[in-house]
Amino acid sequence: MMDMEIDQRTDEQEGRGFQRPTEESHVVILHEKLTKRKTDRYIINIGLAYEKIGYKVSMLTSQYDKDDCVADIMFSDRIHIMYSGWWIPRSFLGLFRSNMSAFKAAWMAFRLIFHPPQPTPELVILDVSLCALYFLNWFTKYKLFFVETFQDLKNTDACFEHSRLTPSLLDAKWIKLAEEVIVETVGFAEIFKKSYPSYSKAPRVLYPSIDIGLWNEPGIKIQRIVPDLLENTTIFLTIGKFRRSSNFKLALEAFEMLLEMIDDKPVTKRFQLVIAGNCKTLEEKFYYNELMALAKEKLCGSQVTFLKQLPIIHEKTLIMESAIMIHPAKNDVSSDFLLKAMSLGKPIVATSKGIASRMLTHRLSGVIIEPDARLFAVALKKLMMSPHLQVFLGDMAKDTFDKQYSFESFCSKICHLMKKSMPVESSTTLVSEGTGKSELTHHTH
Repeated sequence: MMDMEIDQRTDEQEGRGFQRPTEESHVVILHEKLTKRKTDRYIINIGLAYEKIGYKVSMLTSQYDKDDCVADIMFSDRIHIMYSGWWIPRSFLGLFRSNMSAFKAAWMAFRLIFHPPQPTPELVILDVSLCALYFLNWFTKYKLFFVETFQDLKNTDACFEHSRLTPSLLDAKWIKLAEEVIVETVGFAEIFKKSYPSYSKAPRVLYPSIDIGLWNEPGIKIQRIVPDLLENTTIFLTIGKFRRSSNFKLALEAFEMLLEMIDDKPVTKRFQLVIAGNCKTLEEKFYYNELMALAKEKLCGSQVTFLKQLPIIHEKTLIMESAIMIHPAKNDVSSDFLLKAMSLGKPIVATSKGIASRMLTHRLSGVIIEPDARLFAVALKKLMMSPHLQVFLGDMAKDTFDKQYSFESFCSKICHLMKKSMPVESSTTLVSEGTGKSELTHHTH
């Protein structure tokens, strides 16, 4: 684990030594359907990063509708979309979904094999069934990167770092054919290593880029989101899925204790806890109603706001207008809320049992503590009593984001991946001139 984290920190520096590709360099992405899922956004991130560093990028997919796709990121003029296998049904009477998905993946692979796009791809990136990886490895000489998104695991309430999948014997064999495996976070890297112990390389961690698209637009008035806020309200914010794994009850209990600890009613009456997320599934609606009922039983119930729909611009506005971010989740592996809070320079109080402890440094870029309501309340009180500490933690979190998790850093890590996959006889070095600027020089041995 330590080696992998050190490797991530050096990605940006090493990525600067990558020679910009020629106009003929081509990357093709195989992605089953392009809709509005976070998985689709992540794949688009990868495509845009390759386009930014100079590659022509094409995406082969079986489903794409401009009106039912990631709407806030403009990519249609930068990533060429091609269709393949669109006629293959998703299932037969609700059955054989995985078989149909594998059939689509195989069809897209053979489309590349027998009718390759021009110019000939230098690299193929895929997140479809591993059978496509097998066929492409057998019949072509393309470099092959596999993106493991753990989509099925994400849809459950058991997506933890200690989770483990049981792949089929064929999948366990075929995954070895990938030159690199890409995952979204260190937590997913741990799941991958447990699930595919025979894969000899460490998976490459590329955290999702959130500082692109609509996220760069200005926020709106907070009253459009929470109309009944008092003037000069101090907002404590937590965002996540309405599932038990988000541990929103911890934030609720900590907020109640915080109000009891601060003996200044004129001040505490302007405190407001906002618990927000997108509530879609039946299970999420049940948990949402359970939290609402719990909050009504507490004395602080009138100072708690629940939001079950969270468009991107609303989420950004809430983070901008909030004083302190609370991340109570335990054993979580996703990083979206943390990255968004860091990008806007906000102080974060998070549990030591999840992804936050891998991304933040305690007392430097955040406050990392045990998942105990009283400890959370004490930490929140200290931050409220020390505005300069809020600014310091927020500034350090923003600096960490800019250096390690921004889209520029994402592109640098993509460069590093390509540099590692270059032939041994070809290397690229940096030459520093007297002006202090660096230029790329290519050597062939």
